[in-house]
Amino acid sequence: MRTRRTFTGRGAAAVAALALALTAFTGQGPAAAAGREPLPADPTLADLTFLTGHNAMHNTEDQRRSALAAPNQPHSVARQLDDGVRALMLDAHHANGRVRMCHAIPVLNPCGSNVDAATVFTAIADFLERDQEAVITVFLEDYTTADQLTAELGALLADGGRLGGRVFRPDTAGVRENGWPAVSSLRASGQRLLLFTADTAASGRENGKNRLGFMSQKDWTVENHWSMGGGVGDADWTCRSRWDDVPLTQEEPGFRRLFVMNHFRDVPVYPTYANDNAKLQDRAENHCLPAAAKKPNFLAVDQYGDGDPMAAVDALNTYTYRQRG
Repeated sequence: MRTRRTFTGRGAAAVAALALALTAFTGQGPAAAAGREPLPADPTLADLTFLTGHNAMHNTEDQRRSALAAPNQPHSVARQLDDGVRALMLDAHHANGRVRMCHAIPVLNPCGSNVDAATVFTAIADFLERDQEAVITVFLEDYTTADQLTAELGALLADGGRLGGRVFRPDTAGVRENGWPAVSSLRASGQRLLLFTADTAASGRENGKNRLGFMSQKDWTVENHWSMGGGVGDADWTCRSRWDDVPLTQEEPGFRRLFVMNHFRDVPVYPTYANDNAKLQDRAENHCLPAAAKKPNFLAVDQYGDGDPMAAVDALNTYTYRQRG
């Protein structure tokens, strides 16, 4: 079953005002309700929340296998985008002469025959051509060199390539000085693709990955710890930073880091992931938002088709959040 699309369009302010009024009337708002403000009519990236596919490439359709060890998603990257997923967590490994999108599992899933990165990024290009309003973000868990990634994706991301004019570069757009742009401005410019890599060397403008358009993620985001625990049993809802040197509350003058909220287990097991996804809004609003003093911008889940995680995205997109006091 296809999930509904995230609501981020015109009329959002009216919906937000109604939602806030209902919260006040019922007295059942989340712990951080005091910082809620109506979603602006022209929201920025920092105001919005996007459904995010964890290990988006680890599915039987992209890998062209009838069976796959612990698949994280039910459908291909192309189908995920059609269904409303707007950010993709992808693992990149170099194997058999190509950069491959691979969740490496010893013996069970070696990377040599996994789908190549160019195929997945071509699917992203296809989608951006079909949907002229979508803004897509890629988070690359990156085990490649700059030369390997350039050989794989250089033609797509070069000037004249299908994605060459699509990439938004916060390092040259004045984001640190002026904050994140309005989504409407990204649509107007056509720069509707954000690329982040876990490779901190990409901080330097001379780095080959940076030249492709990949930003070092630690420069622009905060992110909570990547797991809630084992595939079964109680979940750890503690929201603590994934990085010791970048606390969830970190801010710079004039610049609010985007908050990547991980909400998945070590291994996706049914019905655990369905139950976890059904509780996504509760954890986001009552645990992770207070811990970070900001609303999550990316809600990363396994098996997005179960437990209706889009309901949490829709709920968070009725308001923005500003810490008070």
